[in-house]
Amino acid sequence: MSNRALRFARRRLDVLREVDGWVVLVTAALCLCGIVFIGSATRDDPLFHGQQARQALFVACGFGFGLFAVLPHYVHVLRGAWPFYGLVLLALLGLPFFAPEINGARRWYALPGFSVQPSEFAKLAVVLALAALLRFKARARTFDGLIVPMLVAAAPALMVLRQPDLGSSLVFGPVLLAMCYTAGASGRSILLVLLCACGLATVAYLELLHEYQRARIDVWLQHWHWDEAALDTHDVREHLRGNGFQPWQALIALGGGGVFGMGLGMGAQNRHDFLPLRSEDYVFAVVGEEVGWMGAMGVLALLSALVWLLLATAMRTRERFGRLVCVGVATWLGTQALVHVAVCGWLVPATGLPMPFLSYGGSSVFNALLGVAVCANIGARREPILAGDGFT
Repeated sequence: MSNRALRFARRRLDVLREVDGWVVLVTAALCLCGIVFIGSATRDDPLFHGQQARQALFVACGFGFGLFAVLPHYVHVLRGAWPFYGLVLLALLGLPFFAPEINGARRWYALPGFSVQPSEFAKLAVVLALAALLRFKARARTFDGLIVPMLVAAAPALMVLRQPDLGSSLVFGPVLLAMCYTAGASGRSILLVLLCACGLATVAYLELLHEYQRARIDVWLQHWHWDEAALDTHDVREHLRGNGFQPWQALIALGGGGVFGMGLGMGAQNRHDFLPLRSEDYVFAVVGEEVGWMGAMGVLALLSALVWLLLATAMRTRERFGRLVCVGVATWLGTQALVHVAVCGWLVPATGLPMPFLSYGGSSVFNALLGVAVCANIGARREPILAGDGFT
């Protein structure tokens, strides 16, 4: 190898010294929590007892790929943003034709030994595409300039909604708003975007949602009026055996954990199979039941710390694409975590949305680790900004 090649390789490796160690440490802690609680949630279920080992493999692959994502300059991420976005759109378009139907939905491509969920990769693809688009300040400051970003976010969101996957489709809206605001969009433009979003939500409820999704929303609206006496009525009990079963069992699990929890693997709702999808859509309920309020707050503190670290990276980055990517990834992970917790507490209608780094799923954890790796790449570099297009 020539001296020039050696110097080039050494410069790439020197970047690792500039990576924020706290980002790596907090992310690793969250992944470790996920492996532990997935094991606890599946230890008594012979159908899913292999999920813990597979999750550990997914995490190892995610960290390995993330290492290689940190080394090259993130200008290559900018160049690949639109091809990646187009590839994800093609993958979403192909789901109705090539994906098997599982539990009434077509969300995964079945490959030998594993499956791929394009909706998870769509979240990162939208963040990168919006950052590539909104890095031009003049475009971001006009309402007309917001139409294209809205279309960029709406296209995958509608395709994800039709799978059906209501939970994942909800993430794109906050990401769009946060990135547009960061790019310099005016408050009036953001308000108009919110009004458009409300209109689309109304249309989606009336025309796009499946009957069972509307039923979940209806029972969520009704449960706010239930009192202790209502729980003994026939109608309410039927709701709790039907569309309200999952959130009701999650509430029981969260409340049963108390302050310090019942202990790992000792939760009643978990061990006796009352809580469905407990390693995926309701893993936070397992956390609350087995390590209690203190443990749940610890997990939320780790997630909050990661979001804060990513936003701190954004504040240090004057280059527009890098800052927008960090804001987008932080908003995506923070929104997804909040919705997951709200679903477990029945504060919002029941919808399947994984907890970042904790819920079982290769596509989910791999994509989240890749997003954090891109932000670590951005934070490890200080790009000089001489043009007036930079952030002040």
